[in-house]
Amino acid sequence: MGLKKLIGYALSGLAVLLIAGGTIGYTVEGQIDDVPTPNIEGYVFFSDEALPGNPASLFISADTTVKWDRDDIFMVIADEDKKSQCDGIRASGGAFLQSTSDSQTCQYGDSGYEATAIDGGDGLEWRVSDGEFYAGIGTKSGILPAGTDLSINYEVKLSAGAATYLFSFLTGIGGLGLSRMK
Repeated sequence: MGLKKLIGYALSGLAVLLIAGGTIGYTVEGQIDDVPTPNIEGYVFFSDEALPGNPASLFISADTTVKWDRDDIFMVIADEDKKSQCDGIRASGGAFLQSTSDSQTCQYGDSGYEATAIDGGDGLEWRVSDGEFYAGIGTKSGILPAGTDLSINYEVKLSAGAATYLFSFLTGIGGLGLSRMK
């Protein structure tokens, strides 16, 4: 067997492994206990730390599911601009004004979030992308908080992205071509 054929078979085998591994994926699970909850109804409070981003989103898909143990809490994912807007309203004392007006900005019904979920049993689903994103929690309007702590379970499924499949397919075709050469 010639060197070209050996390299061709190796490239084809690598392509098959990348496609199979990328399709099966890898799942990371975790839990965060005792997250302090807000005591102002309807308003969102954000974490100070950004969520881990996915700068390789073209090559690796990261699908996240977050579930929590209380039904009086909603959860959102927001970009840095939305977080700054909400933090500015809260810092100016606007949270109290917002909860009594018809405005939904930075509250339960705001549509400016990347992802939002109102039911902890169903959870929040979000495809992680490149950029700075922050998790926020709030209490639903008209519902007083049932406690001060929240437990969160998360699951991140990593799998191959579109570019990985394309690269693997082209590598496999190239490997087959090399293995056929004399």
